[in-house]
Parts: sequence; structure tokens; C-alpha cells
Amino acid sequence: MNNKPSKQNLENNQPGKIHALICACIILFAAAAPAYSDMDISQALQLSPYPMPEASPGRVLIQNATVWTLENDGILENTDLLIEDGRIARIGPELNAPSGALIIDATGKHVTPGIIDAHSHSATEDLNVNEGVYSVSAEVRIRDILDPRSADIYKQLAGGVTAIHVLHGSANTIGGQNIIIKLRWGAETPDDLVFADAPPTIKFALGENVKRSAFAGAGFGRNRDARYPATRMGVAALIRSSFERAVRYREAWQRYDGLSRRQQRREAPPRRDLQLEALVEVLEGTRFVHTHAYRADEILMLMRVADEIGFKVNTFQHVLEGYKVADEMAAHGASGSTFSDWWSYKMEAYDAIAYNAVMMEQRGVLTSLNSDDSNLARRLNYEAAKMQRYGGLNPENALAMVTINPARQLHIEDRVGSLATGKDADIVIWSGDPLSVFTIAETTFVDGQVRFSRDTDLAHRKQVTIAREVLIADVKGDSASSADENKADETEDLINPPAQQANYQFSPYAPRQPAAIVGATVHTMEGKTIANGVVIFAQGRITTVGAADTPLPAGAERIDASGKHLWPGIIHTNTVLGISEIDSVAGSVDVAETGDVNADADVSLAVNAASEHFPVARSGGITHAVVVPRGGTVAGTSAVLRTDGWTWEEMTAVRNQSLVVRWPDVIPARYAAFMGGPKSLADRKKESDELIKKLDELLDAARAYHKAVTEMQEAGRPVEYDPQLDALQPVISGARPLWVSASDKHAMKAAIEWAASQELRLVITGAKDAYLITDLLARHQVPVVLPSIAGDPPREDDPYDALYTLPAKLEAAGIPFAIASGTRSGGSSNARHLTLFAGLAAAHGLDKEAAYRSITLYPAQMLGLDHVLGSIAVNKSASFVLTNGDLLEPGTTIEQVWIDGIKPSMDDVQKAAYRKWGARPQRRIKQ
Repeated sequence: MNNKPSKQNLENNQPGKIHALICACIILFAAAAPAYSDMDISQALQLSPYPMPEASPGRVLIQNATVWTLENDGILENTDLLIEDGRIARIGPELNAPSGALIIDATGKHVTPGIIDAHSHSATEDLNVNEGVYSVSAEVRIRDILDPRSADIYKQLAGGVTAIHVLHGSANTIGGQNIIIKLRWGAETPDDLVFADAPPTIKFALGENVKRSAFAGAGFGRNRDARYPATRMGVAALIRSSFERAVRYREAWQRYDGLSRRQQRREAPPRRDLQLEALVEVLEGTRFVHTHAYRADEILMLMRVADEIGFKVNTFQHVLEGYKVADEMAAHGASGSTFSDWWSYKMEAYDAIAYNAVMMEQRGVLTSLNSDDSNLARRLNYEAAKMQRYGGLNPENALAMVTINPARQLHIEDRVGSLATGKDADIVIWSGDPLSVFTIAETTFVDGQVRFSRDTDLAHRKQVTIAREVLIADVKGDSASSADENKADETEDLINPPAQQANYQFSPYAPRQPAAIVGATVHTMEGKTIANGVVIFAQGRITTVGAADTPLPAGAERIDASGKHLWPGIIHTNTVLGISEIDSVAGSVDVAETGDVNADADVSLAVNAASEHFPVARSGGITHAVVVPRGGTVAGTSAVLRTDGWTWEEMTAVRNQSLVVRWPDVIPARYAAFMGGPKSLADRKKESDELIKKLDELLDAARAYHKAVTEMQEAGRPVEYDPQLDALQPVISGARPLWVSASDKHAMKAAIEWAASQELRLVITGAKDAYLITDLLARHQVPVVLPSIAGDPPREDDPYDALYTLPAKLEAAGIPFAIASGTRSGGSSNARHLTLFAGLAAAHGLDKEAAYRSITLYPAQMLGLDHVLGSIAVNKSASFVLTNGDLLEPGTTIEQVWIDGIKPSMDDVQKAAYRKWGARPQRRIKQ
């Protein structure tokens, strides 16, 4: 039988997804890879996308590092650490290397304990963590669906994670049994992952998920929506009644076990119930409760119900309103494992604040930060770094939130979470300060074994490339290589029209009085950085940029910024700020209009100027945002907004900036079950061709409409108005560019070729596959917006940092780009993460100055606004960001922004909650 993948399937997925096509043939646990020059088809098939670890020597000496012990010793500079037989043997200066030890020179590097993720769903079969039919499923076990071959294990090791708490999902009031594992990449069986002797845990859940509040109308069906409990009072009642059953079950077994053997032979034992056995373990304190919870009322409810029944809540997971009941949590003995700054993605997350973790910690609650997301888990050190900004934690206490604190919550702190003699050698060597965005993990040890090595990974990528070429050549029957995919298609060599200068409307409130920011390090983005600089502005525009001796105008307001850094205002190029308040609440979302063509939908008219997201975005340094609608094929027109203003009209800087078109794209494999399954290349080409035909007809009709209107007006006859065709007139005239959403290479190619044939200016947003068509993008000079560089690699055999390195590849190829942020609804609640993503790109090859420009000058250029935004230069808008450190560092505080010379309030709903609840009197609570 011929088992070769078909040419159609190969072209559909190559060069990235060869392994997915031939998954039945892949052997993940391959032997040492062959030399590049003589790899045959069999060896290519056996090659793993990520390198399998080789056995490390029993003794490893790490020399001359900065060691973060997370113990009383604190941070030790120029220190050695000796590993012997999987444990830490010694920590100290100038240790002697034992015979046969592997010696690692860590000069300039930092060494920390491995990161521990207290809330994960990784290393499991995708989307199989919820037994969601019944409200109580305490008998099911996550251990039964562990997958040691999951690529998430490797990718998280590359982010310094060494152990995770894998939880059941949150579909049940009382969910399944969780498992604590170590990330032993290369393990052969699920049991090889299990953290030996770690105490057992169980998942509870409260609030919207178990009530299924957000499921109505989402395609799940009304019968599923009607499952009990449907209210928070029902959740409380169900927990109480379930434990009453468990108490009776325990009593029945205690009575039976108390019988003599003779009596037991005469009486049948109680019927064994695996569900109730797990709850009995909770009652007896041998299984720890971890509860998904958001709101303060339900957090308090569960502690009171637990007090009545006689068990303790070990940890509240998410616990986004923990800051409101931190005293009660501390008195109960409950810990909190939360997100750093997620908010507003559903109703019960609307009061979430970025200060939550620090506020709980200050009130005596043991607090950790978690991911609840296989992708975010790769950057938990950055999440910890944010605590320096949100609450002022010192670096050690910040790092503790992802190391020793989760270890304590999981009762494994005697083994992991800090660096001390006798503890497991779960250790990370970082390229620099682990809390810096510019730092990456270089080597990750688990039990003293190297499970991830950056150097090994980089070498292995070359082997994967060779394997891919061998497979492609074998299938095609010639010497074709994946490099062909990067060549421009046969298309007319038309350059994407340049951005026309947009008409920027300044704020009507720009102050006339001159003001001068004095003493800051001025990062102009155009010329040299000016130490101790002076920037003068009036009537919304910059009038002078100079050195310290620059004279100030008479009567100018002097703003002392000594020791600070001044940057151009940040531009978010792909967001739904102002049109989406709470993702899961339909009444607060105006993102997508019904129908397929909505060229006349003007997004600026729908912007809620009072949205709480604008002040929060300003606190993240965002001064301007491109708000983009999402509905249908032709979604409407975008707008460039200021993030401050009394009305949408006053906030709008550029109205009807682009026409938004959404190209058919690839369905992510993990969501295929809910979205109709993956499509073949032929199906996707057919879908794209149909879209092109529709767009061609639409533009032809718009041109015909223009001709007809002109003729009727000349003849003095009334014109029959067509709102869609009328809205397309600026597009066909070239005055309004296209803003096309496309991520897959085939969709991007089709969009580029079509726009070139129509001689229309094009900007592509999404663009995950941009690195596969760099020649085409460069030839046509098509700008791209990257809202997902922090995402997972697009293909199974892509490097773990494929999207992290995408901006550097585009910069090297001369392709205009901007970095944005994204969420399920397009980036509203996470707009403030923009600087972090630019920093992530800088950590992975992008020049630091280019990283700064990717969120300032570059987006201004692609929007035709570089004459007024994006840099600090004379006659440009006085839109600035003032910080206490590097703009891209997650621990840096945004102290003030100016927008068109206006100094808006830097207060927001989260800071107000921080002040309000931080002032709550701390009192002793009786139990």
C-alpha cells in the first residue's frame, strides 16, 4: 500500500504541518538525529518537531551565576550551584567540581527555581478536561487523560515552567480530581509525569460557568442551558447536599468497618461510590479543595458552607474579587491563585483589578499567579514582573508568586519552589534578570535532567528543516523544497499604493498655554535619544525638542520629569476599545453587524466614550487606537480614536479610516469539533475564489453606481441612493484603504493578489503566516498588523517561538509592520499588554528601537499619520507617555500620558477599587 500523503494535502499544509499529515507515521521518541546531509525518508518521518532530551550526567555544576534562592539567603551573586542525583547538593561561591560533572559557565546569567503553574489544563488530550454532563463529577480523574507527548510540555519548559497543577474544567459545581505533574519532556507514559507523593486535589467551581450563564444562544442548546444549578443559591445548596450525602456514606462505612468479621459476613457492605469517596477524602483533609471562583459573595459563601460542613477550602482559583474578602480568606486559611491582570471577559470578571494579587498578599493570603492557559504559561515570569508595577512588590516577592507560593499552595514546598540543599533540582538558567521582558530561558532542569536547552533547540531546527525538505521532495517526486513557498506567485508586479496622508482632527480642548516637560530621557523615535531633554508644546502640537539648555517660553508650565523617560504616545492598531465592554454580555458588545456586506457601518458612531476600557488603556500608555469592526465579509469602516474625550465625536481623530474585509481563514485544529472541522486546500481555495468573485462584483457595482450617479447629477435627475455602494466610493477612488483580516498564508496570498489586481491599498491584520510569504509581502510592500505574536506556533513542527520571532523576520525583510494585542473579542481588555508584546519581540531578535517603533512610529506610518503621530518632533501632536523605566518592561509604571497636549486623568476603575478596598479596615474575624 502507498502510504504517502497526497500532493493536495502536502500543499495544503507544507512547510509547517508535515507531521500532522503523517501523524500515524511519526515516532516522537526518535533516536539521535542523522547528519543533515544524509537524512533519508525513514529518518525524516521519525524526527520529532522538538528535540528529545538526552540523559544528563548525575552531577552538574552551574558556576558564577546570580542565584535567586527564594529562601532566607535571598539573591546570591557570583554563586555556584551543584546538582547531584537529581537534587541540589550545594549552593555557594567557588564550589569544587566533582569528577565527571557537567560544568556550565553561567557568568552573567540568573538561576531560579523552576516556575510552578498552580492552574493549568496542559499535557492533556485537547478539550477533554470537562466532564460537563452532571453537576457533580468527583469520581473522574485528570490523571486518566494525561498526554506525555503534548507539545505544551516542551513549550512551557522553554518558558521556565517545571511543574503544573492540571485541573479538571469548571463546568461542574464539584468537578473531577486534579493531578500535579512535572514537565518531564521525553517521558514515555502518563504516569512518568506524575509528581510522586504530591497530595491529591479536587476541583470545585462557582459562578457563571456552572450556571452556564454565557451559554444561551451560543449553540449549545436550551436543554444543556437548563441544567441544575442555574443560580448561585443553587450552587450553595448542591454543595451542602453533596457533602451531607458524603457524611452519611462515611458513617455507613464506619459502622460497617466497626462490625466484627462474623457480622460483616452476614451483612452486605455499603455500595461503593467513587464520587462520595472523593468527598470523604475532602472531609478528612486528605484531598485539598481548589475552587474556581470570581465574585466576593461566592468566595465568602463557600467558606461559610465549608465551615458548616467541616472542611477547608485550600485555594480559590481565579479569585478575581479576592481583594474584597481577603481578610475572610486569611481567617479561613484559604490561599488565592489568580491572574495578573485579566478582566472584563465576562460579567463576573468586570470588577477584576491588576492589584488583586498584591492586595491579597498584603492581607495575609498566600497568593500565586497562574495561567489557566497553555500559551500564557510560557510567560509566567512576565506575569510575576507585573506585580512590581501593580502594588510595588520587590523582585523576590514578585518571583515568589510563580515559584515558592504555588509550591506552598500545593503542599510540595519541601521539594520544589526554592533553591536549597536537598530539594529537587528543578532549576532554570535565564539569559538575564528573570523579571525582564528581554530575558529568555536558556536551560531548564527537572530532577537534575536537562529537559530544555535553547542551544539544542536551535540546532534541532536545522534538522527539522532538512526533514521537511526530504518529505516534500519525496511526495512531489522532484527536488522541490519548501523555499518555493516563499517565492512570489505569478502576479503582476504592482506595488501596494503608499499610505495617503490622513486628515487628523486635533482635540478641540488642546490647551493654548505652552508647557515644557523637562529633565526626562526623550526617546524621539526619529533622531537620537536625548538625555535630560526638553520638550515644549502648545495648542496640541510640539513646538521645540531640545537639550537641557533649551530656553522655555515665558509663562510656560514647567513639568519636572527628572529621572523619567518620555516616549511618543502608543498606538494600538487592532482593537475593539469602546465597542466591547464585557465580552460575554451581548448588550455591551457592538463589534459585529449582521449580514455579509456592511460597507456603510461606521464604527466611530458606536463608540461608548464612557467605556471603562479607555482609562485602563490610558494607564497602559495607549493614547490612540484603531477601532475595527468584525462582522460579515465587509465589516464596515474603522476609526482612529484618542483614548480620552467627552464624546465619540471629540475622541475621533480619523473617521472612516479603512474598509474592513474579513478573508476566510483556517479553523484552529483544537476548535474544529465546534467549528465544522478543518478544510482542505481545495475547499479553502474555492471559498476564497467565491469571496473574490463577490468582492469583484461589489466593486464593479460601485463603479457602475458612481458612473450612474454622475450622469444623473449632470442630467439634473434624482439619484436612487444605495448605502452600500455609496460607502464604497472612497475605496474605488483610492482614498480609503482596505484593512483585511487574514492569518493563513493562502488567505494572505489571495488577498494580496486581489488587491494588487484592483490597485487598492491593503493592510493585513492577523498575518501569522507572514514569515512564509516574506518575498511577496516585501515585493508589494504590504503592511501587516500582528495581534497574536504571543500565541502558539501556527503549525505542529514550527519552532516554539515562531510567532515571537515574526516581527524580527519582517523587519529583516523590509516589511512594514505594527504589533497589536488581541483577545477573543479583538483586544479591548488586553490593550494595555501592547508594550509587553513589543518587548517579547525584542527578546526574540527584534532590534529594541524597532520594538519601540512597532507600537509608535510604524503604526503611524501605515495609517498615513506619521506627519502627526508616532514620534517626538516639532509640529507633531503632543501625545506622550511618561514612565519610570523602559517602556517595554512589565514592571515599569506608566505615570502620565498627554494626548494632543491634554493631560488626562490617569485614574481608572481599577485604581479606584484599589484605593477603596485597600482602605477597608482590617479586623479580626472570629471563626
